[in-house]
Amino acid sequence: MGYLFKHLTVRLWTTLTIGSLICLVGLPPLAAALGPDWMVVPGSILFILSFWLTGAGLAALGRRRMARLLEEATVWDRAGMHREARQAFARAADTVNSFLFSPFSKKVPAERLLARMARFQLAQAAPEASSDTTVDAYLRRFPRDREAAVKWLERMLAGREPTSTSHDIASRIGAAHSEDAAIQRMLTRFYLAEGRCDFVALQAYGHLLKSEDPPGDDLLGPMAELFLAQPRADVMALTVYLARVAGGDRDPRLLPAIAACQQTILPGPENLPMLEKAEAVLSDLDTSRRHQMAAAFMPRISDSGPEPSVKRASMRWKAVGNGLRNGINAALRAVYAVGRGMRRLQAVLSTGPAKSMLKWSVMGIFVVGLGWMVVNTAVHLIADNQAEETVPQPVAAPVTDPFTLQVAAYLKEVDARRYADQLKGKDLDAYWTRASSGSKTWYQVRISHFPTKAEARSVGEDLKKRGWIGDYYVANYKRPDVP
Repeated sequence: MGYLFKHLTVRLWTTLTIGSLICLVGLPPLAAALGPDWMVVPGSILFILSFWLTGAGLAALGRRRMARLLEEATVWDRAGMHREARQAFARAADTVNSFLFSPFSKKVPAERLLARMARFQLAQAAPEASSDTTVDAYLRRFPRDREAAVKWLERMLAGREPTSTSHDIASRIGAAHSEDAAIQRMLTRFYLAEGRCDFVALQAYGHLLKSEDPPGDDLLGPMAELFLAQPRADVMALTVYLARVAGGDRDPRLLPAIAACQQTILPGPENLPMLEKAEAVLSDLDTSRRHQMAAAFMPRISDSGPEPSVKRASMRWKAVGNGLRNGINAALRAVYAVGRGMRRLQAVLSTGPAKSMLKWSVMGIFVVGLGWMVVNTAVHLIADNQAEETVPQPVAAPVTDPFTLQVAAYLKEVDARRYADQLKGKDLDAYWTRASSGSKTWYQVRISHFPTKAEARSVGEDLKKRGWIGDYYVANYKRPDVP
């Protein structure tokens, strides 16, 4: 999992860098056309596109590097320099497990590398112990590769120690090549060497017995020994027993085994010819003798009637006790498994790979958060710029009254502004304007506008009586410099 977090971190950082640049360059023109409220959609699309392109670019780099290393390994292998070829394969494996590939893009190059490495290991005269893992992994995924399957079976029959994985691979090969007599013959040798008589092994024996090239004494002998030791009394076992008798085998266990098969196999269209052959072999024996021989071969074959009711009740209570005991044991095993899992989890979290995974996870989360902050910042900046661009400029209402009251004039703008604010606090329409006289600039404070001088004087006198203004005079109205 460590490579996954590294891949995501590198990919997110690259996406953040490229996507931020694209957003800062491409979103402002879109904001002007669509408005800032819609910028989240194109921003998200740009980041998703950048994320996909980054992944495709990293995968392309990884495939190019792996192809070069596989070519290098092939050259070393053809030259007989196997150590260098193994080193090239190891570097190719490191490339596949690096941050260059995502879990989705990793599948095809990983399968290609696994196939090349498995064929390389199978071709070695003295394979290393570590090569078994590679070959086993390949055949578990691709059991239909006949050449690799045959090579693997030859190695197993040559004395390689089988494991549980080996038996699983053998079953997969048998299912994939059920019609291949040569492979079924090799599988039969493998299963007989292991003394297997389970369903998977019996399938291989059955495929071989039904093939156009029936097995010889080298396989029928061990197969008969295995069935006699079980003991087995079915159609397949009867086929083997009869073949041994026809081949001249005088093993005294064969006749009792055939008698047991004759009594346990139900007659049918498919097995009727075999039962007729069994009858011919046992023709010199009467029914009582056959039954005795069958009972000696398989003691469960007898004329005894049903068990007494007391024994059946005892068996039922025994089954209940076994069930309770099994339930308690299962509960104890579950508790033990939970405790063991907790201890393993604690041990894993204290290891270097777990700490590295945690570190890369935190970095990935940080990158995602940083990318979200960049997108939000860009959207807000675009919205602010758009708002500034769209703020309507104030439009002054047309004034047709020609007169106003001037109540003060200052040499400093701050004084004029302060006095105008005081008058505005008294609900007067006060404002200030700028006027130049010679080398001086005056800041005049004025009040409202009037259609006639008489009306202006009337308002001036009223304000003067209230004590809100001092002297005044009626002046021609001039639009204020600052609203």
